[in-house]
Amino acid sequence: MRLERYQIYGLIGALIFFVALLWPRVYNKKAYYYKLAGSRVELVFGLKGFVKKWERIGHKIPRFMVPVGSKVIVPKGLPLWRIILDAPQYPRTAFPEGLLVNIYINGPANGCKHMSCLHEIDTINHYIGMQSLSIASPVMSRVGSYLALFMFLSLLVFIFVKKKLLGYLVILPLATPFIFLVVFSYWTHWLGYNLNPWASFKVHSFTPILYGIGKVAQFSTHNRPAIGFTLLMTSFVFISLSYLSKRKYLKQKGLLRNEKSNVAASVSSVSA
Repeated sequence: MRLERYQIYGLIGALIFFVALLWPRVYNKKAYYYKLAGSRVELVFGLKGFVKKWERIGHKIPRFMVPVGSKVIVPKGLPLWRIILDAPQYPRTAFPEGLLVNIYINGPANGCKHMSCLHEIDTINHYIGMQSLSIASPVMSRVGSYLALFMFLSLLVFIFVKKKLLGYLVILPLATPFIFLVVFSYWTHWLGYNLNPWASFKVHSFTPILYGIGKVAQFSTHNRPAIGFTLLMTSFVFISLSYLSKRKYLKQKGLLRNEKSNVAASVSSVSA
């Protein structure tokens, strides 16, 4: 089967998109279910308002996993963003990368090899009144993989169906890196502006920095994109090329012109 140029661009973009958001991980089934059951232990404070409502909705949605014998296959993807925390009590000699947390399409995860840096950062945040990172975007933590799978399948339909599916199916995949930035920015802002007033150390409300170096008291954070976000932007380029190339292909085949002429004919008939 001969592939058109737009299909080649699209397949490259879809493959990169799959690796960035859906690359599977294999876990021991019992250990993974234990991990899910214990995730709520990290909730330091009670949630409030619409966040509590969305948290309840999120926990009603089952996580996307495929049981295989004593294992489960979970579409986890690659880390999209990295949060690295430095403090005097965590010297670089003992913590070469600092306290590292990776942000995936379905929430934060520990990035350290020999300890739970996510739990450690949540403990530190507890003293200034910030809630656990694990509650950020509670619905996306459950539906993120489902959305990624839906967008990946939409890309395949866009690539292999030549008629009537020109641009609508690529809107979400193209917008994915920017939607992630908006959602991630919102939840970091929410965490920084919903501090517990009874915390051990009083700090003013703040918005954690999205990119670069931020500082609160003696703690500094280094936030930057990870490999997954770089791959998302690369897929954005190839999907854009696929869209433009498919549009050109349909024009050459007369499909777009025929659609426009049909619309013009119908308008003229109505006016007559």
